[in-house]
Amino acid sequence: MFDFVSYGSAQLQIFLLLVIRASGLFLSAPIFGHKLIPSQLKVALIILLAMVTMPSVQSIPVTPAESLLELGVMVLREMMVGILIGFTFRLLFKAAEFAGSIAGYQVGLAMSSAFDPSVGDRLGAFGRFWIILGTLIFLAINGHHLIIRAFSDSYQVIEPGQMQVVGATADLMIRYSAYVFVLAIKIAAPIMVTVVLMDVALGTVSKVMPSMNIFIVGFPLKIGMGILVVAMSLPIFSYVLEKSTAYFDHAVGEILVSMGKV
Repeated sequence: MFDFVSYGSAQLQIFLLLVIRASGLFLSAPIFGHKLIPSQLKVALIILLAMVTMPSVQSIPVTPAESLLELGVMVLREMMVGILIGFTFRLLFKAAEFAGSIAGYQVGLAMSSAFDPSVGDRLGAFGRFWIILGTLIFLAINGHHLIIRAFSDSYQVIEPGQMQVVGATADLMIRYSAYVFVLAIKIAAPIMVTVVLMDVALGTVSKVMPSMNIFIVGFPLKIGMGILVVAMSLPIFSYVLEKSTAYFDHAVGEILVSMGKV
């Protein structure tokens, strides 16, 4: 596939930029950037991805860097492109994590959260469950293929080292980052509605039977109903995640176009 002996400096620069963009992707993308994946395996996959992409990029006219400073700027641009591609897809899992925090607070499991080294933050029971389930669904619908395809398609829009820093990109990132809150509410909506109805019911019971300690009765009841509602709403979670994956795949395309020359 490669003959580095006959490659000139221009081709080696292109390959370096490919490795840098792939490295940015593996830093921020879900699945690929997971902390439990060994670093040696990540490096091997980055080089393999760059080698596979190299033949399609060779047909694209690329202006080689004329100085070390210019090469450094190109490296930073390539790293940013890869990070933005991976970060956009990671917003899906951030939404599931946030939904878990909302659901845990609603049912009274906010204090049960524990530090998860795989995400670098504290996660509750619902958040951990939704992230694991979301990862399985993401793999089942070939979401990891969408990430690789977005990386490959990015070279059709953004030549190596030619990423443009414009305000439109920042506007798009703000818009799609804000969608995380909408998605989190959609995921946690069944539990939120159930808890509101339970609070109304428990408040009515407390008025009818003032002698009943409603807090002792309501606490385990909310936890049990929360687990039951999560189990019953799994098809909704799968549907929302599948549609949101397609949404963020389209979002990556818009972000890449905003950073390109088209």
